[in-house]
Amino acid sequence: EEISEFSYSSGGGPGFKRVSNQVNSGDYTYDLALIAGYDVSVLAYSGYLYDLASIPTINLSKSWWDQNATDSLSINGVTFFTTGDFTVSDNKAAYAMMFNKKLLSDYNLESPYDLVYNGEWTYEIFGEMVKAVSEDLNQDGEYNEKDRFGLLVWDDSIIGVVNAAGERCCTINDEGVIELTFYNENTLSALEQYAEIAYNEQVALQWQRIGGSLGATGGDMWVADQALFNSTTVGTIISSREMESDFGVLPYPKLTVQQENHYSTVSAYLTPYVCIPLIQEDIERTGTLTEALAYHGQKIVLPALYDVALIGQGTRDEDSEGMLDIIFDNLVYDIGYIYQIGPYNKQLIIQLRDRNENFTSMYDTYKPSANAMLMLINKAYAEAVAEWSEVN
Repeated sequence: EEISEFSYSSGGGPGFKRVSNQVNSGDYTYDLALIAGYDVSVLAYSGYLYDLASIPTINLSKSWWDQNATDSLSINGVTFFTTGDFTVSDNKAAYAMMFNKKLLSDYNLESPYDLVYNGEWTYEIFGEMVKAVSEDLNQDGEYNEKDRFGLLVWDDSIIGVVNAAGERCCTINDEGVIELTFYNENTLSALEQYAEIAYNEQVALQWQRIGGSLGATGGDMWVADQALFNSTTVGTIISSREMESDFGVLPYPKLTVQQENHYSTVSAYLTPYVCIPLIQEDIERTGTLTEALAYHGQKIVLPALYDVALIGQGTRDEDSEGMLDIIFDNLVYDIGYIYQIGPYNKQLIIQLRDRNENFTSMYDTYKPSANAMLMLINKAYAEAVAEWSEVN
C-alpha cells in the first residue's frame, strides 16, 4: 500500500506520525510513501526509513530519478529519500518567474528568452526591466494594488535567490557531514541585488502584505496585466492558463553573466519525497513497484505536464518549453532548507517582509542556533547511516 502525505508541517506532522507509528509497531501497512520535506527529513535521521540505494530492484542512476536530488540528499552513499519522475510535485514546486508578453511589447522591452539563451539574464537586467514598467495608474501619488508594478513579490522568492546564485544554505561534504554554507560573497551580493528590487515600493509589490483575500489579490492583479513579472512556482502557471494576455516562464536570474547555469529552488515546504518505511514485508517487491512507478512517470506523467498543462494550455509558446527544460534540469534541493537550519529560510522571509537589508546581522544572530541544530542532526544521521553501512 502507498501513502501520499502532502500535509506540510514543521517536522512532526501526519506523514512523520504514520511512518514512525508503523515502524514502532512493527506492522506492514505502508510499503511506500510520498511525504513532504519537513517531515521526511526528520524520519530520515530518526532511523525510520529504508535506504533506497540498497534495494536491488531500485536503480537511482536511471534517468527517471532526479540525480540532483540524489546527489544533494545522500550521505555516504545512503539515500533515505529522493525524488524524480515518480511524481511531478517537485516540478510544480520549482521556483520560476512568469512574465507578461503584452506589457513586454507595450514598453518595447527586450525578450527575456533571448537574455536567457545569451547568458545575460541577470539581476542587473531584471532590475532595469522591473523599473521600466512601474506606473501609478490612477495618479493618486501612491503605489498599491490599484497600480502597475514591474514585479509581484512572493514572500518565499527570497529563499530562491540564494540557490539561483549557485549557493546553498547547507551542503553535505565529502565526509557525509551537513555543513553550513549559507554565507559568502555570492549569497550576500544576490540578496542585496534582489532586495534593491523587491524592497522598492514604487516598482515591486509584496502582494501578501496588502490584506484581503491574499491568494486572490495577487492572482487578480496578474491576470489584469498589473505586473510585468511574477515571482512564483511552476505550478502557478497552470492556474494562469485562462489569462487573456499571453505570458511566458523563466528561471530566476543569474548573479553574473559568468555564472554557468540558472538554478531553480525546489520548495522544501511544498515538495513530497519518495521514501520507504523501514519495516517491510517484501522489500524487493516494494522496490520493483517503486521503480516501475518512476519509470512510467517519466514516460506518461511528465510529458503530460509539459504538453497538456504547460505548453499546450499554459505558457503557449515553444520558448517556454526550453525554459522549463532549463528549470527542471537544474533543480536545487537545499538540505539546509529541508532541515530548516537556522531556520534561515524563515528568517529570509522575515527580512523581506520587514524590508530589512542587514543580511549579515541576521546570519550572525542565527548562526549559533544553526550550528547547534546541525550538531544534533549530524550525530543522529551518522548513527542512522552507520547502521546501513554495517549491514551493507
